[in-house]
Amino acid sequence: MKAFYEWGARQLNKRGEELCGDAFAVSRKRDSITLALADGLGSGVKASILATLTTRIAMHLLENELPLAEVVETLSRTLPVCEIRKLAYSTFAIAQFFSDGRVRVVEFDAPPCIFLHQRKQRQLPYQERITGGKTIRESFFGVEPGDWVVFVTDGVLNAGIGGAYPLGWGWEQTARFLESRSHPALSAQDLADSVANAVRDLYVGNPGDDVSVLVIKVRRKLSATILTGPPSDPSKDEEVARTFIERRGLHAVCGGSTAKMVARHIGAPLGVDLETMRENVPATAHIEGLDLVTEGILTLTRTLELLRAGATRATVQLQTDGAAALLRLLLSADHVHFIVGLAVNPAHQNPNLPRQLGMKLTIVREIAEELTRRGTEVTVETV
Repeated sequence: MKAFYEWGARQLNKRGEELCGDAFAVSRKRDSITLALADGLGSGVKASILATLTTRIAMHLLENELPLAEVVETLSRTLPVCEIRKLAYSTFAIAQFFSDGRVRVVEFDAPPCIFLHQRKQRQLPYQERITGGKTIRESFFGVEPGDWVVFVTDGVLNAGIGGAYPLGWGWEQTARFLESRSHPALSAQDLADSVANAVRDLYVGNPGDDVSVLVIKVRRKLSATILTGPPSDPSKDEEVARTFIERRGLHAVCGGSTAKMVARHIGAPLGVDLETMRENVPATAHIEGLDLVTEGILTLTRTLELLRAGATRATVQLQTDGAAALLRLLLSADHVHFIVGLAVNPAHQNPNLPRQLGMKLTIVREIAEELTRRGTEVTVETV
């Protein structure tokens, strides 16, 4: 089983503070993911600096392939202790999620992570050891698609103190809330937002502590393949169409000639949906078995503009044009593979058409750069 890890995070600042005294960092390497979450002692600038320093040290050492045990020892010996309160200036949780489903979590004075399997909280086995004079809690466990692992700081557990929950929301109540909200259709960000919103309500809009929620959703990797343009060698039309169809995941075709080529290969009719036509985006089409069929260069260009403007799936959710539909498909995938045919389209030789019509491969590469910045894996193949 190969697991893919989707993550989401949300923070709330303590009332009256401009900076959050918690900090987190997440790093992805192929299908594996590493995270660090730290809670600086107190709040404000000093807490923020110490928490940020903790996460940066941890991630830097891990990215340089230092064993996790040595990372923890380095942190435990580096972090100062408050002379008055005898508390560490920063507590932390570090976790590594591997593509085969193995997970390793190391925590120092941080709330234990919450593990949900089949929407039920499960106790994790752990062992404690002394490192640099500090007690470290370490857990090894396995996950599978459908599982959730949630990390929170003390600000979550303390929510509601003196009000709805005299002693605070607490770990158990937080876990029960997650059980009731961890619907498979939700994204990791959705669940992080749901917890943070509940915490804000318990604080009556004025958090008495910094709040951080970091959610890992375990699922299968979602891939999408975008075919735009027939191959430069017409004799390879069938081969390219077959390779495109046989790829796993979502399938989208961009371009009229490309759509006709794929329709011939599948033996399915090609229909146009004129209701999706807009002034700057041609109408979409439909081929049975494909997730999306759009016009080519103009739609790709508009999609690039949307990406550069910071558009998200949510901001274009109600738009029905081809560029919005393509954007939603691209942003729903973890890995996007473009197959760019280099055949010359006679229609693009018309000097009255926009200059960008001759820049298809360039536009695809620029879309790939924008998606990569958002954390999507992207590959581009030319045929």
